[in-house]
Amino acid sequence: MRKKIAFLLLVLLFLFLSNTKWGLSQEGRGRGRVFGTVVDQNGNPIEGASIEVESLEYNFKLQTKSTSKGTWAVIGVGNGVFRIRASKEGYIPAETQTRLSNFQNPQIDLILKSIEATGIQALQEGETSKKIYTDATKLYEAGKYRAALQLFQSFREKNPTLFQVGINIGNCYRELGQYEQALQEYQVVFSKLKEKNTSLEGNENAARVLTNIGETYLKMGQLDKATTYFEQAISIFPKDYALAYNIAEIYFNQNQFDKAIKMYDLSIQINPSWPRAYLKKGYALLNKGDYRASIKALKNFLELDPQAPEASAVKTLISELEKRIKE
Repeated sequence: MRKKIAFLLLVLLFLFLSNTKWGLSQEGRGRGRVFGTVVDQNGNPIEGASIEVESLEYNFKLQTKSTSKGTWAVIGVGNGVFRIRASKEGYIPAETQTRLSNFQNPQIDLILKSIEATGIQALQEGETSKKIYTDATKLYEAGKYRAALQLFQSFREKNPTLFQVGINIGNCYRELGQYEQALQEYQVVFSKLKEKNTSLEGNENAARVLTNIGETYLKMGQLDKATTYFEQAISIFPKDYALAYNIAEIYFNQNQFDKAIKMYDLSIQINPSWPRAYLKKGYALLNKGDYRASIKALKNFLELDPQAPEASAVKTLISELEKRIKE
């Protein structure tokens, strides 16, 4: 009986640590530590990225920078839902929302993609436009979305052919909670991409727009519509493991574990050497009660990243799951 109770407590702990509804929100500040990595789309560490950990329930935030190895950590979080955001000049900001605790938290990994794919770097209109775009990006990264919106709109007025900036404008509207305006901007960009390309297959910009539309519908509480656009994004650009992983994280944080597992599997298929996909797949399977499959995924994670900060805890979990299966 004691063994069963201990096992259930361990599983509950891991469910809590893997961002499920088990964590109870008490207060935003605390002594908890949250850590993670920031890498580019090729898996290379990004140094000097700004990291912001913001409570969505209480009025405070913590900030830090990533190291030369792309790692980061902050101390001072309590129980609650937080937005964790990474940004750096020259990259598209990335963020996730998750529940953190005052006790212990899982590693958070964010992938920043270069803005080069948007075509913005190919400006022909001189330094003034470049400065406007750079200043707008900095304002967005600082969370000053209304000011950033004004500059991005000014940039578009000066550079009407660079319609991709509509993505940035849409992002500003989304962060301001003006979802219909955001959707309109994204749809305009997507329509122009269709006009300029006979096929959107393999078009990263198109996949990015569809993902943004999906995220906007998710914020609006319309999961079915969000799912439709995420799946369209993956069908257009199926070779991007980062896109698949990030979509999986969105599903995971919404407790949509079947959908999350599907996207983790796709990320693994594209990049079998990406350890975090195995780890989070293992957590998702644990949430579903599929212990054997969870063990397999977690062992794959340990094989790829045996020195990970949570390796010891994962080994303990595997041991307990194996004992449970034999009972």
